[in-house]
Amino acid sequence: MMRIGIAAMGIIAQVAAAQAGALQAAPLPVPPGAMLPPAADARAVACRDFRNRPVRTIEAPALGDVGRAEFVEGFPVIMLDPGLMSALPANLQTFFKLHECGHHMMGHLFAPTTDSEKEADCWAVKEARKQGLLEADIEAWKPYFAQSRGSKIGHLPGPERVEFLLACWRGRDAKAG
Repeated sequence: MMRIGIAAMGIIAQVAAAQAGALQAAPLPVPPGAMLPPAADARAVACRDFRNRPVRTIEAPALGDVGRAEFVEGFPVIMLDPGLMSALPANLQTFFKLHECGHHMMGHLFAPTTDSEKEADCWAVKEARKQGLLEADIEAWKPYFAQSRGSKIGHLPGPERVEFLLACWRGRDAKAG
């Protein structure tokens, strides 16, 4: 899979840079069964994939996105960019962690669909609602999504994405909208 190859190249580049003394030691993955790192509000997100395997988290500075669901050395992982994540409100950090977890939980890395991003978004916002996310919290995310133009892989443009998240929070199906 292309994602695995890209992740492997990134790890190889990190190792080479570390050997050259350009990087500090990369953080170790969280042990299997452990919780994802907590958001700023100290709430952790537990994640298991569709096979009930624990999903590890790896900090990936300069990832180019807040997070990404991947496989590294055969293990399901969530890669998080600590710099980008730290600039977000705690409940939005939690949403993004849940979004990436949703990809693993729904098996999107094995069988992606044209709606994979919308499905992960909807699942994540419904899970966050169970943890106390309010409609007003999603409304407050608008400035963080405002400049997003969406993506080729299916992320909706920012304003449309927020409206979709609100619809899911209210109980609409992920394929709606």
